[in-house]
Amino acid sequence: MPHRVLGIIDRTYRGAVESQFFDPLYGFLDMREQLGAVDIVLRGLAVTLAVQEQEYSTELDLGAVRLDTLPDYRGVVRDLVGAGMTVTADEPDLRGLGFTGADLLPGVACADTNQLARTWPRYDKVWFV
Repeated sequence: MPHRVLGIIDRTYRGAVESQFFDPLYGFLDMREQLGAVDIVLRGLAVTLAVQEQEYSTELDLGAVRLDTLPDYRGVVRDLVGAGMTVTADEPDLRGLGFTGADLLPGVACADTNQLARTWPRYDKVWFV
C-alpha cells in the first residue's frame, strides 16, 4: 500500500567514491513507485545539493585512475523535481551558508524550518536519511 513519505536529508557528503552507484536522493527517485508520494526536505549542508553552480564535476583523478561515475547530485535533484516530487531547502540553513532561494535549482522550494515541521503530520512516514 503506497504511503505519503517525507524524506529529510541533512548530510551531503557520504563518500563520493563509496556511494557512486547509489545515493539517498537517487534512492528516493528509484523507489518512488513503491513508496507512493514522496517529498524531500534538504537541511544542513544538504541544501547545497539544490544550489545552482557554474562548475560542477562528476570526475575525480586518483593518481593515474580517473573516476567518471561519481554522483551528480544536482542532476538527481532536477530529476526529482521533474518526476513531480516536492523538493524543499531549509531557508535558515541556506542563508547560513550564504545562499538565498534565488540560488536554488528551478522547481526547488525554500521554506523556514518551523513551516516545514508543521507539515509532518500530513505524512504517513517521516524518514531521516
